[in-house]
Amino acid sequence: MIIPSVLGSTLPEHILRLLQPGPKLNLGVAVEFAWCLHYIICSQVDNTLLISHGGLSTLGLLLLDMAGAVQRTEDTGLELLACPVLRCLSNLLTEAAMEVVGGQNQLEDERVVAALFILLQFFLQKQPSLLPEGLWLLNNLTANSPSFCTSLLSMDLIEPLLQLLPVSNVVSILVLTVLCNVAEKGPAYCQRLWPGPLLSCLIGTLASPDIEVVGQSLELLQLLFLYQPEAAKDFLQQSGLQVLERHQEEAQLQDRVHALQQTALHQ
Repeated sequence: MIIPSVLGSTLPEHILRLLQPGPKLNLGVAVEFAWCLHYIICSQVDNTLLISHGGLSTLGLLLLDMAGAVQRTEDTGLELLACPVLRCLSNLLTEAAMEVVGGQNQLEDERVVAALFILLQFFLQKQPSLLPEGLWLLNNLTANSPSFCTSLLSMDLIEPLLQLLPVSNVVSILVLTVLCNVAEKGPAYCQRLWPGPLLSCLIGTLASPDIEVVGQSLELLQLLFLYQPEAAKDFLQQSGLQVLERHQEEAQLQDRVHALQQTALHQ
């Protein structure tokens, strides 16, 4: 009952105005209103209204501002603002058609991706618990948008992404999911993913005891072999089949392991 009343008032416009970056932005106020906006968005009452009020563009600009701030100083306290802002953007993107997002210039592809990676590096050093939040946003950006995937490749951000794999299983799964988003866009994208460190990293993640990490690795390899057959030959040369054999008896992975073995051997 409360949130429809809030959305029917001028309050959302005022919230977004108070979240606009600039010299008048008050960090404490912004943190409170960003969490408020997060709860409104999670209610899924009318997120298209927030998008029409420029919610994506305001939050995108705030993301750019935060990335600039962490580059200027280490002790900014902006990690308190980063969490709700990343969640707001991620959840709004699930509602917004990517054609609309790009067409309306609500988010600038390369600038947003670059800012997000600056924040990911900051989180890695200062607040690793926020890495999944940033990677979930990257997943939602790349899921349905070839242009965001292109930005990831053209800015040489695959290696920095792969460097996050050892952090945790949750981070590994999200990194692999983002890479699947890129790979499923087709041969031109897979050609730019390989050659490079990706294949050796995937042979490493296949050795993980975590079934979800292995499963996501299998999915990415299947896409890579489908669109870039040379990668399958390289996989065989790097003893990839022996690594796969470790998972042949695991019920949740058997079918996918067998399918990948067949793909690798018949490319």
